[in-house]
Amino acid sequence: MLCQNCHKNLASVRYAEVVDGKVSDLHLCQDCLAAREESVSTGFEFSTPSPFARKKKEATVAEADAEGRSCTACSTSLPQIMETGKVGCSVCYETFPAEIEGLLEGIHIALTHRGKISRLDDARVRVRSELQSKRALLKTALSMENYEEAAILRDEIRALEIGLGASEAGAD
Repeated sequence: MLCQNCHKNLASVRYAEVVDGKVSDLHLCQDCLAAREESVSTGFEFSTPSPFARKKKEATVAEADAEGRSCTACSTSLPQIMETGKVGCSVCYETFPAEIEGLLEGIHIALTHRGKISRLDDARVRVRSELQSKRALLKTALSMENYEEAAILRDEIRALEIGLGASEAGAD
């Protein structure tokens, strides 16, 4: 098949692009693909000021301006981070731990990522969470030499594992 762009070279790449829910599918040669990649922007640029700094922005920025702190590795200042919502490097997280944590709390509900979970898996997720906590309690009980409580926890863990195994086998 010939390249759908130059109509000269053999097409070696299928290039699919989704714009506004519509897929445009092209078969291109290597040269036309390289030219397209150079000319097309990624589409993930921030064109307006970021909405990231919602929580306590003014107070935190005023404190940072007064202190005059900046990252030792990349020289990014806290007002820059608060304004753009972009952290300069990994050292910024160590330089401004409380401020970045406050910024993240303003963006997300929690500081730990939970990800998407199907509602059908809610029961299994709860059982897995309970298993994790009971295993931690079991380790604590064993380290404190509380063997009666450890035996009870061991039996509860086995029952949960059997129940979880049965529900996962039924889901397949």
